[in-house]
Amino acid sequence: MTVTTRRERRERELRRRQREKRGGHPGGEGGGGRGWLVGIGVLVLVVLAIFALRPTGLLSTAQVSPSPSPSPLPTLSPVPSDDPARGTHDKDYSNAHVNPGTPVDYAELPPTSGSHWPAPAAPVKAGVYTQHIPFEATTHNLEHGGIVIVYNNLSADEVTKLDNFVKSATASTYKKVLDEPYADLSRAKIVITAWRYHLDLQTVDTVSMQKFIQAHYDSTEAPEPGAAW
Repeated sequence: MTVTTRRERRERELRRRQREKRGGHPGGEGGGGRGWLVGIGVLVLVVLAIFALRPTGLLSTAQVSPSPSPSPLPTLSPVPSDDPARGTHDKDYSNAHVNPGTPVDYAELPPTSGSHWPAPAAPVKAGVYTQHIPFEATTHNLEHGGIVIVYNNLSADEVTKLDNFVKSATASTYKKVLDEPYADLSRAKIVITAWRYHLDLQTVDTVSMQKFIQAHYDSTEAPEPGAAW
């Protein structure tokens, strides 16, 4: 018969309590092992659920494709001198500079020549604009041989088409092109301008616009062709 001393009983009781604090059970060391088994089972279920939901697309994230770079404009044949896309030849209203911020009373709107603001107020940068720029600035752009396109009453799809055309133009050899809205435009939906030339359009006629640009971009008729924007 084994005799258990009081000291041994206290030590056994102390070990039992320590096992319970660590997650064990009075019955022995197997309780901790069962806890690990439960954790592994839960992990397996989560993995299986992920594989089951992937085909449904519920766990997929929307990936935004990067905007493609605009393609340069295609090369066209030389524009004949009698092609209507060359537009109308306007009167020369000079190219005098006025102090930045000074309003100019233009004889024609949009202007194709006339007084304008000097640097650094103008010319402005090429590209797509969502707000109207004062003509006192963009007329300086024309003086440098560039192209300014104004529009009004276009649908959202038409604006997108026009903007994409401008992006393609500036991605090619025609770096000095911009477009902008002009709320007071009524005689046409689009007017494309160069120094002393304009072309009125009722649609986003990209072929006619490219012919106009090809005919008048950096024209020697501009006071400062080849100058940067």
